[in-house]
Amino acid sequence: MKQIMEKFKIDSNIDVIFENNDWVVIENGIPQISAPKYLYKYYSLNNFSIDSLENDYLYLSNPKDFNDPFDCNRNLIIEQRKELRDWQYVERLNDISDIGITCFSENGMEPLLWGHYANSYRGFCLKLNVESLINDQKDSVQLKKVIYSQAPEAISQNHPFSDYYQYLLKLNNWKYEQEWRLLFKKPSTTDNRFYIDKNCIEEICVGYKNMDNLNEKDRELKTTLDRIRKEKFKDVPLMTVGPHQTKLELKKVLLKDGTVEEGMEMLKHNFPFLFK
Repeated sequence: MKQIMEKFKIDSNIDVIFENNDWVVIENGIPQISAPKYLYKYYSLNNFSIDSLENDYLYLSNPKDFNDPFDCNRNLIIEQRKELRDWQYVERLNDISDIGITCFSENGMEPLLWGHYANSYRGFCLKLNVESLINDQKDSVQLKKVIYSQAPEAISQNHPFSDYYQYLLKLNNWKYEQEWRLLFKKPSTTDNRFYIDKNCIEEICVGYKNMDNLNEKDRELKTTLDRIRKEKFKDVPLMTVGPHQTKLELKKVLLKDGTVEEGMEMLKHNFPFLFK
């Protein structure tokens, strides 16, 4: 049975038109775009990100582990609000176990994202083909753009959009992230993993500090990353990102073979001021 189209006003500039378990965001009278062709996933270099790359999955997080306590906050749902006194609560208002979320950005060249989510340019970033990423799993997931608002209204749980609103609303402070989210219900059924076709990865980009040899652990992780890339992604372009030589912006450079030695030579050639 076709659902009735319903509207929800998030703030003075943003409306949502909800129909048939889908929605369109209208900002300042302009409908927002559907999913772009590519999205980017930033990673720190650690055992978890290496395992994710090697075993073809994206980890589905509980919102309580996010770095923003207002993210997925239950206070966005009117009926879930409750008054608390003094130090009655040191609880998380976004501890949600029945939804798993993995996050992406429209922008693979955002300095703040490289700094915050790729361990200050020591990590890496994947360029993902959106159509191949979702593939035949469209019925089990929602891939939607985050809605940014300075003064969002709370929603009643009786409104059909309330099933998603809590997970997609962020304060305007985070707008630079240009974030998209994949929402997966009951993530425990897949051990909090969303499995992907490795062919959706169209580019691997490492930060320019990825080649620093700070300690034995880092060297082991980078050796493992290089092995995975050569075994599974030999035809995928390997790039590096670092500060532009003459401008206050990032520059992306192709690493033809991807060896550490060549990487250092390419960095010295393109970013000579780093080696003075």
